[in-house]
Amino acid sequence: MRAILTACSDEGKMIILSAELERHELRRWRQTRSFYCPQCKGQVQLKVGDIVIPHFAHKRDTACSASFSEGESQQHLNGKRLLYQFLVNVQMEVELEPTLNRILQRPDLLVKTGKKSYPIEFQCSTIPISLLEERTEGYRKAGMDPIWILHTPAKFRTLPEGVGLFQFSKFQEWFIESTSLNNHVLLTFNPHNQTFHYFSSLLHVAGQRYIGLHRILPLPFQVFPFARPKAPTENEVSQYGNLYETLRQKELQNRIALNRKGIKDPFLRSCYEMKMLPTQLPPWIGVPVQRNSAFREPDVEWQFRLVHFLKRNEIPHSDVAPYSIGRFVRSFSGEYKGKTMACKYYIDFLGCYGIDSTTQKTDLLENMVLRIISERFLANEERN
Repeated sequence: MRAILTACSDEGKMIILSAELERHELRRWRQTRSFYCPQCKGQVQLKVGDIVIPHFAHKRDTACSASFSEGESQQHLNGKRLLYQFLVNVQMEVELEPTLNRILQRPDLLVKTGKKSYPIEFQCSTIPISLLEERTEGYRKAGMDPIWILHTPAKFRTLPEGVGLFQFSKFQEWFIESTSLNNHVLLTFNPHNQTFHYFSSLLHVAGQRYIGLHRILPLPFQVFPFARPKAPTENEVSQYGNLYETLRQKELQNRIALNRKGIKDPFLRSCYEMKMLPTQLPPWIGVPVQRNSAFREPDVEWQFRLVHFLKRNEIPHSDVAPYSIGRFVRSFSGEYKGKTMACKYYIDFLGCYGIDSTTQKTDLLENMVLRIISERFLANEERN
């Protein structure tokens, strides 16, 4: 059945099943009143059990265009009810499950502030990313920027706060929002204990793994617009640097110990042709430049392969044409534009230090990665 928290009564009034309504009163309503879906006008049943939160349910096989694409779980119903009550408490103008006839979509919540409206979607189930993009595009065509809140994944709910290494699924990655050039945030909500879990200042490492800062914010302390986490402190940035360096070294060691392809492995092939051992690569190969998340490969791999590509084609680091970057990027699968930008940032980084050869001596600081990460997060915080 399709479940909703709002319905029209037989008197024509809109009924919202908020937490304040007592179950014994709702059970009396169920015996004496009728309720109808605001969109399809069909009759809905008022469900009042002892475990599942009260809700209205469409009858089976109903064809209601306002029904949500996924079945309504207990956590989804509870989550959007809690978010609705929170928005009411902070005196926002908010609608629960409104029907947007212009685009035939029905967000979980709609917040109105002045002339702007913000659809809020609390996503609990895993659905095709194409559907998420379709809904987002629908809202934007209507002149609204949606706010997506992911249900906190089970494996993250008991994690301590602080700096850590997090692996997200491709579905979860979709919800990562770029609040600025240097700050990527995943906002999640756990209705069970009424807490927001933030994963912020995300620094891509490889695949779907990120170094990030986990913070927990209880619902009563939330604000709207939703709070934005602060940049990492100097101590936390130091933890980022240490963790990044540890993962870089581990990656290089594993490429030798766990290799099953020999020199058919593109990275090891580059090492062989450059006559360099993976564990002896200079520290400026494998640094966290901007847009590096476009590559699924670790920084140390795609950057060394780029350096090898430039040497093989006798292209100086100081004079790399966009065409050459394009040729290199096409050897990787996936997003093209982001990889191109990451390569440009890396080449700019090499230029800043005058690096034009793998054997070239530089005056790089010992804590180079720490400095790069500090500039990314702390300098950005000062500007804000």
